[in-house]
Amino acid sequence: MYLESEHSLPQRTGRILVVDDDPDIRSLTRTFLEHEGHTVYLSGDPDRATHIFRRSPGIDLLIADYSLPQRSGLDLARELTMLSPSLRVLIISGAILPSLHSDRIALQGWKILTKPFSLPALLAEVHKILAPDPYAGSSATLIA
Repeated sequence: MYLESEHSLPQRTGRILVVDDDPDIRSLTRTFLEHEGHTVYLSGDPDRATHIFRRSPGIDLLIADYSLPQRSGLDLARELTMLSPSLRVLIISGAILPSLHSDRIALQGWKILTKPFSLPALLAEVHKILAPDPYAGSSATLIA
């Protein structure tokens, strides 16, 4: 028995907001994600990120550093998901997160990627997060 779908599962490109206070990480991440067809917005601080998010409807994914100036990436993610509950979140961190924070991230359905990460690992995680739900909006036929 297998599931056959009328629609293939193409790689989905997205609109991604990257928030990290390290300009090298922002630049490299942008270059790599844009090369893969994604639209990327950058910010080095959470206040500017909120401004960008409000002015750029349709952002699919927030990639935020856990440690940001003024407030954490978790606080930013909470704020932005209140504005857009469908926003997906990837927290990146160079530190081992306290289990309380890791548990909160998991409960929200958000993902964590530990720095240093390879660009292919980042891209793989982004593809998983943005992958279309194979059961949503497609007609599938069960074949026995």
